[in-house]
Amino acid sequence: MNLRGAKPVVDDSVREFIENLNPSRDLYNENIQQEFTENFYNWITSSKLNNVQGLDDFPNHKLVAGTAQAFDHFYWRHKNKRFRFFEGEFMYHSAVLKHGGSFEYITEELPVMEGDAAIISVPFSDYGTMHPNLIETLDLCDKFGVPVLLDFAYYPCTKNIDIDLNEYPLIETVTFSISKAFYGAEFLRVGMRLERFESDDGIDVFNSVEMVNRISLSIAMSLIARYSVDHNWNTFEQQYAQVCKEKNLKETNCIMFGLGGDEYADYNRGTEVNRVCISDLIGEKINDSSK
Repeated sequence: MNLRGAKPVVDDSVREFIENLNPSRDLYNENIQQEFTENFYNWITSSKLNNVQGLDDFPNHKLVAGTAQAFDHFYWRHKNKRFRFFEGEFMYHSAVLKHGGSFEYITEELPVMEGDAAIISVPFSDYGTMHPNLIETLDLCDKFGVPVLLDFAYYPCTKNIDIDLNEYPLIETVTFSISKAFYGAEFLRVGMRLERFESDDGIDVFNSVEMVNRISLSIAMSLIARYSVDHNWNTFEQQYAQVCKEKNLKETNCIMFGLGGDEYADYNRGTEVNRVCISDLIGEKINDSSK
């Protein structure tokens, strides 16, 4: 069983639902891009378990091929800056930027400063909670004019996110994804970038000429119509707690992750915690109980 990485809870009922869809009907649906963009934004903002204020100040809503496409364009927009992120962040950033980009981990000794651009996941990728230095770092970004991208890829799997984006005008991009929300959705590559402005970059052009995967959008549309953005915690909280107790893991705010002690040292990703992905273990409990 793979306890590494970050993948959705393995829920056979979601798989059955998807396998009974007929997404080909939307291949010729000229309205699906606009419909999904509106529905996905409404889905995101409907959470009762999280409190993200200020999204209405990000009116440029564009579809992306998962959050990774938004990252790529943020790198290019700020190609002359040094990129900053916390150790334990999504490895994609260092994998891309090591090929000619400039990056350094954010530390107490080396905080963000003028000439930087920052990327931070909310909740933080390695902790399953908001990073304890998030607010301090955002304050420094505002002080030194550091543009920020906040990555909310784990949002549909999370509770207790509380942030007011209005307080941090240097946040120029926030991005969401359906990839972690549902079993199999990681292969749809459907996400959204929200920005304060339209920069006429590749993503804006990509959307303006409707270069979108209508089949993926059709499946994603059906999923968000059936399940709420808070579905994972509302449905699997009991099984999550059971798995964490049985495996001696500390609970987080992200349904996929528990944090382990020394016995999980092989799962360490560079920080003081050992992140364990328990999606398969939760799946064992829910799928066995449904038989």
